Amino acid sequence: MSLGDDLDALLKPAAAEQTTPPETTRPTPPVPKGWEPGVRYEPGGSMLVTAPAADPPPQDEAGWRARVEELGLVVPNGYRVRLVEARHDPAAWHRDAQGEDAVTRPVWRCRYLIEPSAPGWASAEDLNSLIHDVMRRSRAPRTPAASTDRALAVVYADPQAGKVGRDGGTRELVARVAERFDRLQDHVRDLGKVGRAPDSAYWLDAGDCIEGQENVASQAFTNDLTMTQMVRMHRRLTFEGLDRLASVFPRVVAATCGSNHARVRRGKEAIGPPEDDWGIEVMSQIADAYAKNTDAYGHVSFVTPEPWRDTVSLDMAGTIVGLNHGHQYARPEKAPDWWRGQTFGRQPIADAKILVSGHFHHFRAQQLGAGRLWVQAPTLDNGSDWYAMRSGEVSQPGLLVFSVTADGWDDLRIL
Repeated sequence: MSLGDDLDALLKPAAAEQTTPPETTRPTPPVPKGWEPGVRYEPGGSMLVTAPAADPPPQDEAGWRARVEELGLVVPNGYRVRLVEARHDPAAWHRDAQGEDAVTRPVWRCRYLIEPSAPGWASAEDLNSLIHDVMRRSRAPRTPAASTDRALAVVYADPQAGKVGRDGGTRELVARVAERFDRLQDHVRDLGKVGRAPDSAYWLDAGDCIEGQENVASQAFTNDLTMTQMVRMHRRLTFEGLDRLASVFPRVVAATCGSNHARVRRGKEAIGPPEDDWGIEVMSQIADAYAKNTDAYGHVSFVTPEPWRDTVSLDMAGTIVGLNHGHQYARPEKAPDWWRGQTFGRQPIADAKILVSGHFHHFRAQQLGAGRLWVQAPTLDNGSDWYAMRSGEVSQPGLLVFSVTADGWDDLRIL
């Protein structure tokens, strides 16, 4: 070919298919925020899969599983795939072919959850079915409880014999205490009927057995008993209560602690060691009397504070129960802190799981720490009018009882 022929060839118009400009490429729309494809691992082993834009989602789990596996994910054994969200995205598009046969279609964005097959209450229907099955279950046959020690605690707190108040004087106190002793007998009978009869009883005297005459000046004019009469009255009431327990239970333990009204005083000042207390003395008198009649009272034992102590602890059916009056702290709210301090100081109630106290003339129960319980006992006295005038609060009298086993406490009542 000559040079002229080459020039002619270069000058000829190009073929049509070579001059047609290429088809304009449509830009890919941006992925909506939060819908970026990927996998997020959830607590409990679940996986949340956000799939790339695709055709409408399948209608069953087999199709959902296939979609997830197309992404290269493996569904572990014991797991299922669930469609949790599907969103039509008209801004996105998909071309099925190129050239004249190309078809542009809107697509769907989907999220799938790969989750354990059990438990299966992922939906409201599943949860309702679970609740229905549990509530309609057949109760398992009741098996007889294993034989275990069970102790009854009777908290005799703050009678303050000799005190006169809004609820009367000595006559009213005796009637109130006698009625509570009758209720105590009913309570013991009721426990036997429900299969929780105690096999031992603990008389817990929480202090302030007498009103005294030395705490405040008004006591000299508001009492209806002399000092020796107060002590005598308390002794006889305690005799009666212990006698009722001793006639029912094969084992009875009587314990008391030091308190403020019963403390031996000169004026407002306590004299002698903490155990120099009329309540402790009366308990010692009763112990001496019972020792003279072992045939009737040989199964009754007594616990009083050690020298220079005013609290005690007792092993009641495998649970340690501490007893204090409560005058050791200014307000009942301080009892938990005081108890913690006693524990750190390895005092008599250091190992107690239950602490029983009096002094504040009202019932209160508070759980503390890992399974410990503080019980503030109600009073048996004729009323604390000075406190009612100052605070507006009126204490309700009662005899506190509860049962104790090695596993804890139950059957707490105010009689």
